[in-house]
Formats: sequence, C-alpha cells, structure tokens
Amino acid sequence: MKSPIFQSCLLPLVSLSSHIVQASDTIELAPVVVKSTRTAADPVYGSSRTTTKLDAPLRDVPQAVQIVTKKLIHEQGALEMKDVLRNVSGVAPAQGEGRRDQFFIRGFDASRDMLVDGMRDDSPYFRDLGNVERVEVLKGPAAVLYGRGSAGGVINRVTKKPVAKPLREIAVNGGSYDQRRVDLDLGDALGSQAAFRITGAYEASDSFRDVVDSERFALAPSFGWSMGVNTTFLLQAEYLHQNRTPDRGIPSVNGRPADVPVHNFYGEHYDFATTDAGNIRFNVEHAVNDKLTLRNNFQFSAVDLDAANTRTLGLINNNTQVRRQITYYPQDQINYLNQTEAVYKLDTGLLQHTLLGGVEFGYQTRNLLAAGQITSPVSLQNPQQVLAKPDMATLPAFIDNDFTARTVGVYTQDLVSLGQHWKALAGVRFDNFEQEQDNHLTKLNQRRTDPVWSPRVGVVYQPNEAHALYGNVSRSFQPVGNDFFFNGSDLDKIEPLESLQYEVGTKSEWLDDRLTSTVALYQITQRNVVTRDPSDPAGLRNVQTGEQQSRGLEVDLSGTLLPGWEVFGSYTLNIARITESNNFAVGNRPANIPRHAANLWTTYALGYGFSIGGGAFYVGDRYALEDNTVQLPSYVRFDAMLGYKYKRWELRLNVNNLGDRTYYESANNNNQIQPGTPRTVLLSAKVAF
Repeated sequence: MKSPIFQSCLLPLVSLSSHIVQASDTIELAPVVVKSTRTAADPVYGSSRTTTKLDAPLRDVPQAVQIVTKKLIHEQGALEMKDVLRNVSGVAPAQGEGRRDQFFIRGFDASRDMLVDGMRDDSPYFRDLGNVERVEVLKGPAAVLYGRGSAGGVINRVTKKPVAKPLREIAVNGGSYDQRRVDLDLGDALGSQAAFRITGAYEASDSFRDVVDSERFALAPSFGWSMGVNTTFLLQAEYLHQNRTPDRGIPSVNGRPADVPVHNFYGEHYDFATTDAGNIRFNVEHAVNDKLTLRNNFQFSAVDLDAANTRTLGLINNNTQVRRQITYYPQDQINYLNQTEAVYKLDTGLLQHTLLGGVEFGYQTRNLLAAGQITSPVSLQNPQQVLAKPDMATLPAFIDNDFTARTVGVYTQDLVSLGQHWKALAGVRFDNFEQEQDNHLTKLNQRRTDPVWSPRVGVVYQPNEAHALYGNVSRSFQPVGNDFFFNGSDLDKIEPLESLQYEVGTKSEWLDDRLTSTVALYQITQRNVVTRDPSDPAGLRNVQTGEQQSRGLEVDLSGTLLPGWEVFGSYTLNIARITESNNFAVGNRPANIPRHAANLWTTYALGYGFSIGGGAFYVGDRYALEDNTVQLPSYVRFDAMLGYKYKRWELRLNVNNLGDRTYYESANNNNQIQPGTPRTVLLSAKVAF
C-alpha cells in the first residue's frame, strides 16, 4: 500500500510562487520607513489568501478569521495542532482515535476541512509544526472557494517559504515523559532570482499514559525561482514518518469519566499506528500586466496508515472490567488536485473591482480495510497488557472497500470597493462531485453524483479607519462520501448535508493601532442529517430528516497593551443543539462542544533579554456523545513561560498545567474519553548560526 511519493519527497526539492516573497514573513527587503505596525499575520489588518484567494486586508473581508502566529506558537511551546488551535475561539478538539488531527468548528466536525497553503489536505494524520509559519482559521461555510466541507469552517496551515538571505537555525527541546525534539531550518538565496529552504525535525517521547509513546521524522524542502519580474515558481515537498501508539482513552461510569488513574491504558502492548504522509506542490504565477494575474497550483499527496488498536467497548461484571475489541485497520489515500485561477482588477471610477475566476479538478482514492474481534477484558482499576499479539491477517473483516472521488469545480468572486467606507464580497461556486465505492465484502458497487451551487454574499461598512462592521450569508455542502468512508448500501440515495450561515460582526483597532479585536455573532443550520427511519422497526433504513443548529458569539483580542506587554485572548459562546432527529432527543447538545470556552495568553518583556508569559484556558462541560448521557466536566488549565534571548541564542522554559489539574480533553464516544495531560515541563534552546 506504499506510494511512490515517499521516495520522491526525500529528494532535495525546492520552492517559490508568485507570493514567495510576498507571503514569507522571513524574507528581508531593503529598509522601508513605515508608520503602521500592521503585519501580514495581523488578525484584522493583515492579509490572508485563505479568506478570498486574494491579497485583501482582513478588515475588508465580511467573515470571521483568526490567525495564530509563529511567535505565539513558539512562546507556548506547541508541539501539535491541538496545542495551536486551543487559542482559537469556536474550535474544539476531538479525540481523533489517537492517530489523527480532528477538530470541531462552531459545533460541526471539521476533520476533513484542513488546508495547506490553501490546498485541500484532508487525509487523516497528525501534522507536524516544524514547517508551519502560521495557522489560519476561516470560520463558517467556505465551499464558495474550497468546495465540499463542513458548516464550521476550514483550518489552513501556512508553510515556511524560501528566504532571500542566509537562514541557519537549530532548536532542541526536552522535558517531561522523556520528550525530546530537534528542529533544523536552513535557507538562502541562490543568485539573484532563486532561493531555497529546508526544514526538518525529529521528535520522540513517552506519555503520561501507560504503554503509549510516539516517534516522528519530518522533512520539508522547498525551492523558488523567478523568470524576470512577472513570473514566479514555487516547488515544495513535505514528508512525515510517524510511529504512534493509538489511544482510545478511558471508559465512563454512571455518566462521568471513570474514577481511575489517568495513566491507565486499556489497549495492548502490540497496538501501533505507523503513518507515512507526503505531498508535492508546484505553483506558478504570472502577472500579465498591472491588472491581470494568472496562476496555477498543483498538488499530489498521499498518506499510508498501518495500524492496530485494542479499543474499549464498555463495562461488564458490575463495572469492574472493560470489554475490548482488537481492530486492524490499514488504509491509504492518494490525492491529485489542480487549481487554475485568474485575478483581474477593474476600476470603473465609482467602483473598484477585484475579480477572481477559477477552475479546480480533483481526483482522490482511499482503500480501507477493518478487521477485528472481541478480545479478553481487563480490570478497570488495574489493566494489564499481557495478551500475545494476534495474527492480524486472520482477523475477520467487517469493512473492505475502495472509494474514489472526482471533483470539478468552477468558481467566481468579486470584491468591490465603493469609496472609502463600503466593501462588498459576492461569489459562487459550482461543484460536480462524483463518488464511487466498491465493497469487496458485499460485492456491491455504488455511485452517486452531486451537482451543487455554493454562494457567499457579504458587505463591510467602515465608518472610519479603526472600525469595520460586516455581515454575510454563506452556504456549504458535504456529501456522504466526504470522508471516503461509507459502510451502508444506500449511497446513491443519500443527498449532501446542506448548511446555511448568517453572520454579523465587527473588526476594530484600539490604543493607537496597538490592539485589535473581532466580535462575531452567527447562526448556522445544517440540514439533511441522516437519521433512522421510524417506520422501520429493524432499523435498516435511513431518512434525511435530521437537523443541527449552532448559534454563537465569538470575541477575539490581540495586540500590545503597553510597550513590551502583549495579549492574545478569546471567548466563545456556542449554543449548539440537535433540532430534528430520530436518533437522539431534540435539544441535545452535539458531542465535544462546550457552551462556554475562553483563553488568555500574555507575555511581558522584562528587559535585558528576559520575558515572562502565562495563560489560562477554560473549557466548559461537554458531552461524550449526542445521547448526552456522559458528561465531561469543565476545567481551567494554567500555563507559564520564562524566556531569555541573547544575540543569536534563545532559551525558553514552559510549564503547562501548573496546578496539575485532572481534566478530560475530548471523547470519541461514551467509552473512549481522553484525559488531559498532567503538569509538564519543557526546556527549549534555539541558536542561529
């Protein structure tokens, strides 16, 4: 099941694009005198192609966007995407079965709504942060630009690009649970019209969970060059190899997580998940003139997973033992994606238009096998890992299918400026999404094609330079085969989920441009949710009468209160509920979604190279499943940081969960609840040479 990408990704590939110089925060140009402190990653006034596929200021975009900068990622000592996204309002982590990134945005599952530099990155795996420049979250339906997806939004990781000056950095860290990691970042110009960059990382660690450990290696070379002043090229590759123990957490007892030590592991010593993930991206951009720009983005990616996991199924024998199942689930996914776009600027005098037109072609395949059987139970209080490893090839299969998806999407968008105070954004995309599944167990071949329109309309009013008020209406769709996994016999009858969002908000600047804020109010309704047919006592038929709704408030704040004193915080109110269902009670809350969540991170420069920082992260109570029978209690976690920088050296000490609080981070269901990490210490050192 191995793909040729894993050999090709190791070649010393290199990178550049039309925005190689414009998008990289690390390229240094000739000194320019400026009065504004705004940067490309500013949450209000910077630009992000994720939102409009244009280099438009975020304040001109009528939709909520939040950016986690490289500086914040570094200060917090983040090691995984969940560490980064805990800073983002409206985003909640999911367990991901202990082997992949998975998140909810505004109450909806966004596990397949991941992007890399604006290209779909929807394979299930853990992403490494070594090649990440920043992380952007576009909230609300994004189908107008990216096609199928959930109602909540998309998560885009912006990668590090080639640099036009010498860059040589090495960073090492070590800490609790035998955590150790080495990062390397190298780059330089190659003559006057080319540059390169190579990032790499090696990480290994144990866990506070018994038996669980992980090891990963990541490499990302890139090369960019230009032909004259109007044409640029960017060639990038990423490769990740990871061995990780899949961890389904602990079961529940009487509606709460079981009262057991958080280190208890209910799997076996032979459980494993080996992932090889890689991609190659090639971008070309050509400025025909000062009005018309053409670009083409191509991406090939593949993920191979070989994994076995002993999962918890519930309790038996008066809640003293845990039922378990051994499951073997190898799978692979291959993606081809190409986007061709044109941007045209039109000035009619009263109105200024920035027009975008594009066409996207996608081809994706996924092969999935799942085999398993019930295995011996273990003690709830004192589980032991003593079983002999079974022959995985002899386990009875209950899933064995090949899934293929073909996408043709055509989209257009117009960003209009009317004087200094009004902006409007209108766009629409048409997708023809074809899906086909071959079930090797039932010998059933199923096909379905969905032609879908996805519009977005928004307006921005800017009464002055410091404030912007906005509103938008947008729609998205999500086919049943969006995750390339379907185990029913009625694929051709199930229509896509449909989501409609109404959003209003403000984007403002305070304290003489030092502090920025975003406030958003939204309502999202998702229809066509599959539920069981109440007229079928056997429960074999489904009907699409289910509905889920999320209403919420998000407040985001970032910037500088006083010289040397920086803050980054957010608050979320999310009233998410099931409004129609034959499976669960109307009014129930979706799994893993807290009604209230908040975070605040602040740093202060003490002088002489020293800085201190700290933060608090609050998450309200949640339910492990939509039946709302098992509740995860609310918690507050406190973190702290001490840093020192001298010339080319930088040292940092992070202490997370200062109070050693026992908490529960997420759940896959009522019997698979993930405990949060106890107090940890991480010491890091970085040197530029």
